[in-house]
Amino acid sequence: MKRRLAATIGCAMAAAILAGCGAKPNSLVQGKVSVDGSTALYPFNLKIEKTFNNLTNDDDSSVEHSGDRVALRRFCEGEIDIAAVSRPINSRESALCGASGITYHRILIARQAAVVVANKALGIDCLTTSQLNRLWRRGSNVSNYRQLGGDLPSAAVSLYGPTSGSAVYSLFTSAINGSAGNSRSDYKRFVFPNGAGFASAVAGDSSALGYFDFTWLRASLGEVETVAVDNGSGCVLPSDATVQNGSYAPLSSPFYYYFKLQPIEASSAVYSLVQIALANAKTFAKNHYVVPITPAEITAARVEWLRALRTQRRLAQQ
Repeated sequence: MKRRLAATIGCAMAAAILAGCGAKPNSLVQGKVSVDGSTALYPFNLKIEKTFNNLTNDDDSSVEHSGDRVALRRFCEGEIDIAAVSRPINSRESALCGASGITYHRILIARQAAVVVANKALGIDCLTTSQLNRLWRRGSNVSNYRQLGGDLPSAAVSLYGPTSGSAVYSLFTSAINGSAGNSRSDYKRFVFPNGAGFASAVAGDSSALGYFDFTWLRASLGEVETVAVDNGSGCVLPSDATVQNGSYAPLSSPFYYYFKLQPIEASSAVYSLVQIALANAKTFAKNHYVVPITPAEITAARVEWLRALRTQRRLAQQ
């Protein structure tokens, strides 16, 4: 007997909507769905998969975390159904999708942010994006915080951060230094998602300053000083609200789901999984280490989802 999803998705409403798009409701959640994407979105995707599998009594679906580049390549080569990534598809990847005959749709599903922290003894509570760039860019010779100007302390630089394979590394280096991977290399690296270990290390080094994924570090922020970021409009601390309203810039970015447009009989399970993700976007995000999108953004994403379903119906009738 299939588990009812009353707590996570309005089944009757979903069935009515989907039936109106030309498919039988009881067939919409059957079938294997393969998801690959950002490591940072992996816990969220696993929860979506578990909910989907509970509804279908089927364990065939899969979730992987190969990173944005690999996931988008696999998606555009037809290997997976959904690419869950932390950046828009680029022109090369879009061309690969076109060459493979894959027409895709994109919805916003969550957000991420990088948080800058310091040892409390340093007394650093705000840095400008220019100061962060001078400190972290490739080739930086800043060895003392006083070199960054302002009233920063005279203390030897001791930097901490994530490994280069993480989504937050790409976010920070792109936003602060202009391109993903543009970073000095003389810092202590912590493998994502070891936020507790990162915070403990920063708290134990009186000269420490670094950055990490905001949601993975959230529970440990009491051990360190959260450093606000000034992008020209004053010092702003990270929070769900400042990430959502865009004021915590530039250290925040969206997560997207890319999925294929194809005849609905071939992709009903994919569309059902996407609907489950949207129905639970706020709750699952808060409990699985990403920043939730706003109610208005969830509504807009549902509109995009319905638009995609209408396109599916037209394709099925051709």
